[in-house]
Amino acid sequence: MMNSKIYGKLAVTNLKNNKKSYIPYILASAFSVMMYFTMDNLYRNRSLVEKVSPLAIMLSYAAAVILIFSIIFLFYINSFLIKRRKKELGIYNILGMGKGHLGKMLFLESVITTAASISCGILAGILLGKLVYLILLKILHMGGKIEYRISLASIGMTTIFFGAIFILIFLYNLLQAFHRYLVQQARWPVLPGFLAH
Repeated sequence: MMNSKIYGKLAVTNLKNNKKSYIPYILASAFSVMMYFTMDNLYRNRSLVEKVSPLAIMLSYAAAVILIFSIIFLFYINSFLIKRRKKELGIYNILGMGKGHLGKMLFLESVITTAASISCGILAGILLGKLVYLILLKILHMGGKIEYRISLASIGMTTIFFGAIFILIFLYNLLQAFHRYLVQQARWPVLPGFLAH
């Protein structure tokens, strides 16, 4: 029976070993989070959008488009990553790692990348939102009449939406890993006693 701490160590080690792939993935994910949060946060600034009614529609459409694009974009990048890791996951199976152990390891990897992507994306979105806000005020000739606000609702919705996206990505990775597991089971013998249930 594997110690629960081993899953965390394996997850961190795997991310470190694949950092050339996962750093760009986390940066791309954080960028998507940042863009969505920026648009949604500005949309929820009532004092801004009420003064320029078309702005509310533009920001809501922009947020929706960014969210749809993010789903497609992140699934595409992730599918590339999981294909590159098929050999590695197959080796875990040959060494005797069961499906349950493999699932827990992938889950912890997903938790780490999700937390990093969402937290970095929201922090960057707060900074970018301030810049976009100042640009909007200048374009609309509104001076400093409207205060820039950080919406807790935007933070919550961004976390929920992208959390859901990353959960779907995790489930996709799990299906791919289990498929690889079954194929590997049929082709190669498993070494007994190592990482097994």
